[in-house]
Amino acid sequence: MTEKTNNTFILNNVINDLIDAEKSLINPLMKLNYFGRITKNKELTEYTLNEIKGYSADSKLPDYRKIGARLYVDFQAGWNSHPNKELPVAGLDKDIQEFCNHIRVYESIREIENMNLKFSEKDSHYELKFPLPLQLLPQIQPFATRLYKSDIRMQVTGARLIGNSSKMMGITETVRTNLLAFSMEIAEQFGYEIELTDYNKQREENNKTILQYMTTNNITTSGDGNIINTGDKAKIEANINISKGNKEELAKYLQENGISPEDTAELVEIIDTEEPNPENKTFGKKVSDWTKKMIGKAVDGGWNVGIGAAGSLLAEAIGKYYGF
Repeated sequence: MTEKTNNTFILNNVINDLIDAEKSLINPLMKLNYFGRITKNKELTEYTLNEIKGYSADSKLPDYRKIGARLYVDFQAGWNSHPNKELPVAGLDKDIQEFCNHIRVYESIREIENMNLKFSEKDSHYELKFPLPLQLLPQIQPFATRLYKSDIRMQVTGARLIGNSSKMMGITETVRTNLLAFSMEIAEQFGYEIELTDYNKQREENNKTILQYMTTNNITTSGDGNIINTGDKAKIEANINISKGNKEELAKYLQENGISPEDTAELVEIIDTEEPNPENKTFGKKVSDWTKKMIGKAVDGGWNVGIGAAGSLLAEAIGKYYGF
């Protein structure tokens, strides 16, 4: 019994944490970091450690941690101050445009989760702000004074990037999706109780799987209701047209994408028995449990949908029904 415990990693606990959107990402990240260390998987260890501790300034930041931004500057003209004037980034020199196009989020996942709690508060007026270093102001000055002409010499005294705070939610959603897709893929190959000796026999190939999910298997949305699951494991493209509260459209869509009539009927029966959380876009326990069961069927081959796409397809469809 002891030997099995020492040489077995229980993946089911990780998946249960990931499928519950209300739970912090810290626990599954810590568990997968441990798994990466005991299996000597450098990619998984580094990825989870960066998300746990935060990325260093000189590290390669994932694209999902770059949030589109607008540039605002403060002017001083004689005795008069002119704060918060928007400056089009496209007018700046090329060497500074790239820096000002995005706010780069280096913080740990715990800090991001805490920020998201503030951003999601009712009537929240929090904005995502990044003050530009003072040494960059001289590079902004020439274009700013050309755009905002004045008879009095105008001096740029400050500048900041402003981003949409709701985009911060996309960071945690992408990390959760990446980890879930990877975990489901590994569960499909090795089961929920992974024998480490068997796993390590294919270490090099498994490293490639980890790298793929952590860097290229992100989910992007284009237009209203389009799901495109990118990466080598992509198996589904769908246009979701489900009106809020329309059970017929929801049932039709699920069955068109391989959910059995019995499983669809089960969801239709329970979906209105509990209230979702529209602010955090999370479902109640019964709907979450049903979703777990469906993803389990994707793993077992009982639902012919790629694992990485399964969770997103369900989340998008149910979210449309709830009006998220």
